[in-house]
Amino acid sequence: MSKNKKKPSKQKSFFFKDYLESENLFDTLSDKSIKIVPTRVSFLFYIFLSLILIFSIKIIYLSLFPEKNLSLEKINKSFQKKRADIIDRNGVILARNVDIYSAGIRPKLTKDKKKLLINLRLVFPNLDTKSIKKKLNSNNFFYIKKRLTEEERTKLWLLGDKSIVFEKKQMRIYPQQDLLSHVLGQIDDNNNGISGLEKFFDKILKSKKNINSSLKLTIDSNLQYIIKKELKNEKNNFKQVGSAALLMNVNNGEILSLVSLPDFDPNHPTNIKAFTENNLATEARYEMGSTLKIFNAALAFENNLNLENKKFKIGEGYQITSEKLIEDKHILQEELSFDEIFTQSSNVGSVQLIEEIGIRKQQIFLSKLGLNEKINLQGLSTVNNKLPDDWDHLASKFISYGYGISISPISLVSAYSTLVNGGIKIKPTIILNSDRVQKKILSESTSLKVNNLLKKVVNYGTGKKAKVNGLDVGGKTGTSRKLEEGKYSEKKVITSFIGTFPINKPKYIAFVLFDEPRRNTEEFLENFGGNTAAPTFSRIVRKVSPILNKNNYLKSY
Repeated sequence: MSKNKKKPSKQKSFFFKDYLESENLFDTLSDKSIKIVPTRVSFLFYIFLSLILIFSIKIIYLSLFPEKNLSLEKINKSFQKKRADIIDRNGVILARNVDIYSAGIRPKLTKDKKKLLINLRLVFPNLDTKSIKKKLNSNNFFYIKKRLTEEERTKLWLLGDKSIVFEKKQMRIYPQQDLLSHVLGQIDDNNNGISGLEKFFDKILKSKKNINSSLKLTIDSNLQYIIKKELKNEKNNFKQVGSAALLMNVNNGEILSLVSLPDFDPNHPTNIKAFTENNLATEARYEMGSTLKIFNAALAFENNLNLENKKFKIGEGYQITSEKLIEDKHILQEELSFDEIFTQSSNVGSVQLIEEIGIRKQQIFLSKLGLNEKINLQGLSTVNNKLPDDWDHLASKFISYGYGISISPISLVSAYSTLVNGGIKIKPTIILNSDRVQKKILSESTSLKVNNLLKKVVNYGTGKKAKVNGLDVGGKTGTSRKLEEGKYSEKKVITSFIGTFPINKPKYIAFVLFDEPRRNTEEFLENFGGNTAAPTFSRIVRKVSPILNKNNYLKSY
């Protein structure tokens, strides 16, 4: 050994943190000021890389096969039951069961409670430390969190604490949130349907043979979104307490959209308010006002009554009872033609018209259209219509202009469909490819005349605001005073518009209803159906028409 060679100095220890704290790992290793044996550096470096590699593989494996890596506690077996999907006509998922994970702790298996508490705080920054500490000391099982995110689940598993147990459950989720809440309904904590389609098709959805299939609806989610958005926007304008809308194919009864507001999000059942669960489109009934007047016209056409050239004097009103005089204050004319009774929506003219037609013919005709019976809509709850117990002269006159008879929106839409589609009575449906029930009950001639009259209402009458540029539509406005404690309100009304398009050969029918629109409570006429529901109908039809034309839902019919 050379005399000039210095004695080796004691080598300083070199930790992984030194590497990490350096701006560049490889610069650190090449720094000549650090005297490290190359073989040792290589050894430490490879250990470091191996640990990272193992850790990464573990995370990837966990994400791909979580059920194989978790300690699962099947605490509640009822949640292991699956349900079939519910989808719209285009395959959009409306309801689906998914696996969810919860995490709990068995304190008796905890070796270091202090360490566990620190680690839990790292996973859940907003953790209530005091509460968890108290539970840890109780030695009873408790949940840390239900419905873990994938990231939370991974972090908990990586802690490697045997006292942490995981629970796998089946959860029903509704990806479209509140979009179709009244249609889909809800399930309870035991996986049983309690309302809507979930309840009606409960056994079918839970059947093992149907788990891998789907319940397919006639609903188009895109149309549903557009219509619902329009109704929600009108809440700012009219401040209505409730609203409903329906869009249906008049030739096969397929319901393309069904909206009821207020609504709810079935993903959060604890936040659902009681009054929001009522489906106003099928489970509520209203005195529909002037929308019923068109039935008088159809009845006259069907009985070949020559009333088109008759003049009806309305200037002095009509003394319907000794205490009640009805007037058409919104009409300045002293007399009206047959067509003008409907275009101007005359109550006085409607009463005179039904006197010409006859009570029994009216009763038979409305029953023929199905207004005396509850609509059987497979999957959804519907309400019985309320007709007068004694269908006498007085009742007949009230019914002629939309009072004294309360019906559901779906019943009105169904009856109107028969009037405009050539006289064929169809069964509304919300399930795609379900059995179609059809019966010819009116003449083609009656249907053509009704459509022509509905077109005039929009072009020249109370329905002008329902016009749609580039599309011929026809329809009828409706306004009725709300009944409160046996008296009709002077300010509170139900307004509606029902229309069909294209009017020359109807394919679709749309209905809009507002419960207590209050744009201007001091001016009653301002809240008529022609000023509230009609313009909303126009905006809806303008926006949905491109989708209807593109998809051509009549193609398969």
